[in-house]
Amino acid sequence: MLLFSTSFRPIYPLAISAIFLFPIGVKMAPSQVSQRAQTSSAAQPVSLVVWTDQGKYSLSNSVKVNAALQNNSDKPVYVDRRMFWTGFGGGLKLEIRDEQGKSLPARALSDAIMPPPKEGDTSILIPLDEGFLYGTSVSLLVKDFFPKPGRYSIRVIYKSWLRKEFVTPQLRDLPALWADTPEIASEPVWVEVSQ
Repeated sequence: MLLFSTSFRPIYPLAISAIFLFPIGVKMAPSQVSQRAQTSSAAQPVSLVVWTDQGKYSLSNSVKVNAALQNNSDKPVYVDRRMFWTGFGGGLKLEIRDEQGKSLPARALSDAIMPPPKEGDTSILIPLDEGFLYGTSVSLLVKDFFPKPGRYSIRVIYKSWLRKEFVTPQLRDLPALWADTPEIASEPVWVEVSQ
């Protein structure tokens, strides 16, 4: 035992330095973690981009909301060509909040139901190449979705409900957004409503 401790005596100054320096490393960790979180969210292969046709509306106007999946990677990603504004059942869910962050009641936009693809349908998945967008739009009557003048945020969430076992076998190994892929949320877009 004596031989063990004498042979490691030169390491003691390093060990003591490590003990005193460890708290400094812990203090630096949160900034390192947030940097990684920003990098990892930016590195997602597909993002959801949302924009409106204008920034300001009156209660008698309609707001055109555009939502599109964008491939951020350098490889193709395949997406379900069907995209409906029916909540998650159709792929796209709309969230509207007032300036205080209070969520407004959801309204039905469509009664479309996302059925499984027809047997042998090879057109159900479309390739989304690097930098390309694929999406759709919806028009919202301001008076129905924004109850009074003010600022509102619009956020859209995409969720694929396409299961691998429902598509033709030759499509099952494609790098696609399947039902087990996590939902993709857009950044909020702000609109201003006046009388």
